[in-house]
Amino acid sequence: MLKIAICEDEQSQRELVKNYINRSLLNKNYEIFEFKSGEELISNYPQKLDILFLDIQMEEINGMDTARTIRIFDNNVEIIFITGIWDYVQEGYEVRAYRYIIKPIEFGNFDSQLNLCIREIENKKRPSVVVTYKGEVNKIELGSIVYIETDNRNTLIHTKQKSYKSNMGINKIEKHLEGLTFFRCHNSFIINLEHINKIGQDSVFLGKYEVQVSRHKMKDLKIQFTSLLGDKL
Repeated sequence: MLKIAICEDEQSQRELVKNYINRSLLNKNYEIFEFKSGEELISNYPQKLDILFLDIQMEEINGMDTARTIRIFDNNVEIIFITGIWDYVQEGYEVRAYRYIIKPIEFGNFDSQLNLCIREIENKKRPSVVVTYKGEVNKIELGSIVYIETDNRNTLIHTKQKSYKSNMGINKIEKHLEGLTFFRCHNSFIINLEHINKIGQDSVFLGKYEVQVSRHKMKDLKIQFTSLLGDKL
C-alpha cells in the first residue's frame, strides 16, 4: 500500500491536493495522511512514507526547514514541494526534492507528476540482484529471471530478453532468492516458478526453455507450483 502525506497549512489547498490524489489513483491501494504544519508532521511522522506533498510557505517552520529535518531520519520518502513561487528551487537540491508543483495547481500536471513518482517508487521496490563478470556489472530484476544454471565455476542467468554470465556461484545466488518464487530443481538449475508453462515427466518448460528436474525434486516442485497457483486464484 502506498503511503502519501499532505502537509499544507491552508485547508482548501489540503482538500484540493487530497481530491487530486483520489482522482489520480482510482485503481491504486493507498492511504493519505494530512498535516496542518511542519511541526505536526515531524511529531506524528508516518512509518515508511512513500510520498510527501509539502507546502513551502507555511508559518512558523516552513516547508524547506521541515524537509531538512525529515531528511535526518528518512532518506527514502519522495518529497514533492507545493509552492507559489520559484525562489526555493535551488534549496530543493539539498533535500533531494523529487519535483515542484507551482500554485495554482493544475490537475493534468499534478496527475502526471504523481504517477511518474509512483512508477519510480515501484521500480525501486522491485527486488534485483547485481552480478559481475570480467569487469562487467549488470543489475537484473529478479522477476525477469526465467532460470539459472551452472557454467563451470560460473553461472548463466537466463531472462526473457537475454542471458548474463556471473562470477557468483549458484549456491550463493540461491541465498539471494530465499523466500521468493524460485526453486532449486537440480544441482545445476534454479527455476522461477512464475515462468512455468508445463511440468513434464522429468523436466519443466519455461517459455522457450526446457530444464531438467531431478527425480527426488519433482514432488516438491509440483507442491510448490500448485501452491503458487492457489495463491493467485
